[in-house]
Amino acid sequence: MSKRIEAGEFSEWISDFTLTMKGQSDGNVPCNGCVGCCTSSKFILIRPSDAGALEVIPEQLLFSAPSLPPHHYLLGYYKKGHCPMFKNGSCTIYQYRPETCRQYDCRVLKASDADTRDEGPTISKKVAEWEFSYDKPESKKLQKAVNDAAKFLNENKKLFPDGYVPISSSSLAAVAIRIHPEFVSTQNSNRVNTPLKLVKKIVAKYP
Repeated sequence: MSKRIEAGEFSEWISDFTLTMKGQSDGNVPCNGCVGCCTSSKFILIRPSDAGALEVIPEQLLFSAPSLPPHHYLLGYYKKGHCPMFKNGSCTIYQYRPETCRQYDCRVLKASDADTRDEGPTISKKVAEWEFSYDKPESKKLQKAVNDAAKFLNENKKLFPDGYVPISSSSLAAVAIRIHPEFVSTQNSNRVNTPLKLVKKIVAKYP
């Protein structure tokens, strides 16, 4: 049996993570030296707002991000799956790490009950160890809303605009958390929306 690591009270965590996605919080991820996201073959999105990162990452390591506006770049990874900025067991640009890295929180995978096979063994192990607490009455309802949102995204990908539903599990989980309020309201309503109506509502409200 794998060990258990306290992931936090669910309603408090999802509130903080939502603010982090909006850029209104720095996030609070208890990584404890995990470095899984640094070593799991991930492309890192570098935004124009990541001025510090753009100054310290060698230009030759960056390439334009497909389907995104100019000045959005991707940072790839080496053969072993390590980020080029990860050396000797740590991030060499930690102080200037991009927003993508600051926001990454593998607890989203636990929260959405996602398939973690494409995340690599280190992250999969970490996700299995996380354990949320549900001390507040609304926490279980929020958890169900996130799960319902993730399931809806997976089952109705073809109804969404191209690119809206991410391919990677962690990105899809983050979108599920972003749109989960629509599924809380669904729990509280007797009104039934067709999948297409709900897709249109989600895309309009969460572009």
